[in-house]
Amino acid sequence: MSALLTMPRLGETMEEGRIVGWLIKPGQSFKRGEPILEVETDKTVAELPALADGVLAETLVAPGDMVTVGAPIARLAGGAAEAAPEHPGTVKTGQTETSGPVVRTLAMPRLGETMDEGKIVGWLVETGASFRRGEALLEIETDKTIAEFPALFDGRLVEVLVEPGTTLAVGAPLARVEVAAASAKLEGFVDDAPDGLDAAEEVVPAPEPAAFAPAPTVAAAASRGAGPVRATPIARRLAARRGLDLAGITGTGRRGRIEMRDVEGAATATLSRSSGVSTIAFDRLPARGEAHGRALLLHGFGGDRTTFAGLSAALARTGFEVLVPDLPGHGDTRADADSVAGLAAPLDALLSAAGFAPTEIVAHSLGSLAAVALAERLHGLQRLTLLAPAGLGLEIDEAFVSGMAARPSPGALRHLLRRLTAQPTALSDAAVAALAASLGEGRLEALAADAFGPGGQRVDIVAPLTRLAQSVEVRVVFGLEDRIIPWRQVAALPSSVAIHLVAGAGHMPHWDRPAEVAALFETTRVGTAR
Repeated sequence: MSALLTMPRLGETMEEGRIVGWLIKPGQSFKRGEPILEVETDKTVAELPALADGVLAETLVAPGDMVTVGAPIARLAGGAAEAAPEHPGTVKTGQTETSGPVVRTLAMPRLGETMDEGKIVGWLVETGASFRRGEALLEIETDKTIAEFPALFDGRLVEVLVEPGTTLAVGAPLARVEVAAASAKLEGFVDDAPDGLDAAEEVVPAPEPAAFAPAPTVAAAASRGAGPVRATPIARRLAARRGLDLAGITGTGRRGRIEMRDVEGAATATLSRSSGVSTIAFDRLPARGEAHGRALLLHGFGGDRTTFAGLSAALARTGFEVLVPDLPGHGDTRADADSVAGLAAPLDALLSAAGFAPTEIVAHSLGSLAAVALAERLHGLQRLTLLAPAGLGLEIDEAFVSGMAARPSPGALRHLLRRLTAQPTALSDAAVAALAASLGEGRLEALAADAFGPGGQRVDIVAPLTRLAQSVEVRVVFGLEDRIIPWRQVAALPSSVAIHLVAGAGHMPHWDRPAEVAALFETTRVGTAR
């Protein structure tokens, strides 16, 4: 018996796919789970695994061919032919499948070869709602990216077993779904847990958002062998937008494929050379459809760009292009700042080199000082959003500032970081150790002395905010449980500045109440009347 393997739908927007290459030859046998071919969609390059043992009897399309979803691409024999109806991308004639509904437990998928765990960003289907094959079920944050996970079958979401913010190991239970009997045989499910076993027992500690990751490597084309450049569609589009030659970028993906992170690394190196700023790393997240704004995000004292990981992804989903640099003295950049003025000084060169003209600036804490200085120099800025900004009054938690600047041990640092949030935050030992090592270089001592002292804050941004509010929409967001800077300092602001107070949030409102902060950008678009 033989069966036709058809082009699967690997995402809700996919209508066709390009055959990148066959990973086995006609006549060759394969085992269940072994990749058969690579398919390039409008979003990514994915390997299509076998769902049963079998033989590739015949390929019907060649590498480079564009094939519409549902069209035949190969003929299978052996066990794979028997299992063909179980695969969402196969058809078999002469048999009728039963479609009685059954309830199965959906497992955390492996979205990349290096992925061991994933964080639930949010569910995109409500409990009790039905969904179609290809519809996005939830968003998952991995060690590399944030991605939507599409349904590979029609069904209904019966029960959510884990809430947003939870980190799970690959294969751990995610949700209970009702599917047709044929779909229940597909990969992606986990055997139902015995009664009394709580799915939460599979949860592993969430990684600390401030963890540091090394920048990707950029190498000359001469270091790579001859042949066509293999790159994901996102990487190709990003390279074209940045004016980068893919032939000069070394891919870190499977079999040397160039991925988005590799292009970002190349752009980082290019910016370092053209702007005179040492290794400022940044993320520009692709917007859906036409971007309605460009947002520059500036982190706070002792942080880095990763502290904005959740908010930057949320802004990208609402249509923003997002640029998130490491400020001087912080994170991966080797540029230092011994004063508040030095904190903002490299930003003009960075924006020029990136070809990025922000319509929106979002800044946190100390980053607000740099944001205000930059905003007064920019043309075309429409909105300035400051999260728990410094510079509104004298009072500040001097012990926190001096402790962060004084090269704290991992134990002391863990105590300091607890003061940032009102909600419990899982901090891994590795993340705390990495941040302690970075702070141990003493790069923040001079900056802290310039911005803060025994008498409190030494910088006042009330006057410039008053001026900016005459031409730019300015708003300030504070958590009502902020232990670093008292939220009551908003009393110094003029009436032209909008004030948002967030209950249950501390000094990091975008961590404690991410949905509420993100909603500010969904409900009030740049350019709308105030």
